[in-house]
Amino acid sequence: MKNKVKYSLYSLAITVIVLILSVIGVISLWDNTDRLVLFCLIMGSIIIAGLFYCPVSVEANDTKIKLYRLLAKPIAFAYDDIQKVDVCYPSFGGIRLCASGGCFGYWGYFNDTAIGTYFGYYGSRSCCFLVKLKNGRQYVLGCEDSVAMVNYIKMQLQKYRAA
Repeated sequence: MKNKVKYSLYSLAITVIVLILSVIGVISLWDNTDRLVLFCLIMGSIIIAGLFYCPVSVEANDTKIKLYRLLAKPIAFAYDDIQKVDVCYPSFGGIRLCASGGCFGYWGYFNDTAIGTYFGYYGSRSCCFLVKLKNGRQYVLGCEDSVAMVNYIKMQLQKYRAA
């Protein structure tokens, strides 16, 4: 089962605004070479990081969950390593420890009162699920039909553990 990441209107708007402001910044600094180079280095780093971590889709099969990102290799979560999977809804009150709050989706380290500390890869807070690993690490992933994805993963986990 494979689902695309669903991006919220807020996330899409923030991404577009950042890109537009980057272009405006380049245009406004065109005559000042030193500042233009510094601005391009900073904004280029931010945009490349966003493209690197930007979640694209989530796939689950009979042995693992795979998270696909735009410019990076997929991340795989083997069923051997998973303690629990469940639907979750990160709160707006969550703290970004080192994360993007909407630009190219939500990605990075967050801390939420209900979930705890986790690494997130999602596009909309309303389409998320929690993957808790046996080593204590937590990941919040997002896709279009997160409830169906969680049900599918739970079914696969049961089959995997029974074998």
